Amino acid sequence: MKITRFVLSRFALSITALALLTGAASAQEAKPKQTPPPPKPAKEIRFPAFEEKTLANGLRLVVIEQHETPSLSAQLLFPGGKVHAPAGKAGLADATAALVREGTTARSAQQIAQTIDSVGGVLTTGASLESGFAGVRVTSDQLDLALDLLSDVILRPSFPAEELERWRNQTLSGLQIQQTDPEYIADAAFVQAVYGGHPYGQPATGTPESVQGLTRDDLAAFHRRQYVPNESILAIVGDVKAADAFAKAERFFGAWKRGEESRIPAVKPAQAQRRIVIIDKPDAVQTQIRVGQIAIGYRDPDHFAAQVYDSVVGSSSNSRLYEEVRRKRGLSYGAFTDLRLPSEPGWFLANTFTKTESTAEALGLVLEVLEGMGKTPVPAEELETRKTYLTGAFPLEIETPDGIAGKVLEAMKFGYGREYLESYRDKLGAVTAEQVKSFAGRRLQPDRMLVVLVGNAKAFAADVEKRFGKAETIPIGEVDLLQPGLRKSPHPPAPSPASPSPSPGEGETE
Repeated sequence: MKITRFVLSRFALSITALALLTGAASAQEAKPKQTPPPPKPAKEIRFPAFEEKTLANGLRLVVIEQHETPSLSAQLLFPGGKVHAPAGKAGLADATAALVREGTTARSAQQIAQTIDSVGGVLTTGASLESGFAGVRVTSDQLDLALDLLSDVILRPSFPAEELERWRNQTLSGLQIQQTDPEYIADAAFVQAVYGGHPYGQPATGTPESVQGLTRDDLAAFHRRQYVPNESILAIVGDVKAADAFAKAERFFGAWKRGEESRIPAVKPAQAQRRIVIIDKPDAVQTQIRVGQIAIGYRDPDHFAAQVYDSVVGSSSNSRLYEEVRRKRGLSYGAFTDLRLPSEPGWFLANTFTKTESTAEALGLVLEVLEGMGKTPVPAEELETRKTYLTGAFPLEIETPDGIAGKVLEAMKFGYGREYLESYRDKLGAVTAEQVKSFAGRRLQPDRMLVVLVGNAKAFAADVEKRFGKAETIPIGEVDLLQPGLRKSPHPPAPSPASPSPSPGEGETE
């Protein structure tokens, strides 16, 4: 009986809840649909004042005092990105950035971890397209420890052989999975093909062949060449006095020796005609679609118009591409764009995926959306919504010391200062519909874009060629992501013998 009463009680409660929910739903349906109020004007944002100093070795320092909370962030940016890796050494920048924190001439990997953990801090290192980065986040009373640890891993890594092998095995394991992942293949193939051999196009994590060939000599040489103070910026943000931060930064980084200036090769203009590359993966039930071209660099006068364009066309689930491909046609679960703005012209990329049989239809719709951006100005309401989204996101990005440091480093890397950061939202807000239309028409040409499709070619290639022109098909087993043509060489060179590892401390930047 107890069980019966319990079950009946649960049933009665369920019926009651259902009735209440049904009643509430009916009441809501009866009410007229209301339009949400327009967003309020953006509040004025005053970017925190910062003080700058350049050390004798060329290291640029910037300190921003924020005394609201007893914490601080020290973030270092230097020219250690993948663009600086020698030909055939894809993955070297990532390897170097990962292994600098796995042992120095003074500390083992375990000691490094224990040092930062003992104060409840966080130590990070990494590499991006152009830059390497390292950062420490601690409470404000641990500034000395933060800068000591940061300088140790950046200036004096020992690259222990056992740590290199551990990294290699982990990376190879990940690459083994990625090499069969259509999404990864599509992204990597697009960037390699669109840049035609430029270092921007190299896969950041490398390939199984390039990772297998990396030696400790390679890491030490890359570190010596790229981890240099005269092209680096150190930002210290938080509960700290500027004079104290400058003095301690000079104490820990003042002996860092200058190096040669790095140069990024010029990027060739976008291709003159459409190119379609199909990577044939017969067992695929979906097709990964990538459409794009070389676009503009960070310092380009169209910088702000490009960001608004990207927001309108595809940077979020409220953008046009998602609306047309996902919501209206149901051809995919997602459709987005990616706009990269490095020193040299970066890339614009539209990406989605769809069922094999709807490949040509989805590709046509992506191209149609992109073509429309250059024909008709964006309606005022849509434009304001997208600009409000962009300008509203900016204050959220500078709420923490890490966020502030990141924005400062980005601006300073490209030669801008506080004035640029303070006017950032105003410049975005001032972009007009005509400027967006002009940018789309002048700088992006859908009829000349690179198209990369990864899927079961037999099921869609004929339809794609009928609608969009001749395509080049590459069996997935013949793909080489290190080659601009994406094909493996029929006569691969013999692997070079691994160089002997130097003794700890040899070839390091002091």
